[in-house]
Amino acid sequence: MHDMLSWESGDYGLADYGQLCPVGCELVVFVTEPCIAKAHGPSFEYYRNRQLITAFSFETPYYRGGEEPDLLLPALTAANLTGPHADLDRDGHEERTVEAITGFFSLPDLQMP
Repeated sequence: MHDMLSWESGDYGLADYGQLCPVGCELVVFVTEPCIAKAHGPSFEYYRNRQLITAFSFETPYYRGGEEPDLLLPALTAANLTGPHADLDRDGHEERTVEAITGFFSLPDLQMP
């Protein structure tokens, strides 16, 4: 867990999770509360061999970044989070996003706070 940005402690930059992912490893990161004060939603990052492979905000899963930004596109589309039938206004879209990610990577069930 990483305490998010803290102006009081001089922590202004984003966490560099790539440092936690040495060569030969993979790291899945769920940022559950990036900035409560600004009401930003959760986000997701996936690293492989220190490199950011894909990342996106749960608020805008159609704007993805990283070396393979479309890696999760089939899972996100199947969950109606991107594509022509996307439904981000319906309650539960954050839970659907977590389910799509955990299913894609075969992760254990996660609980959003």
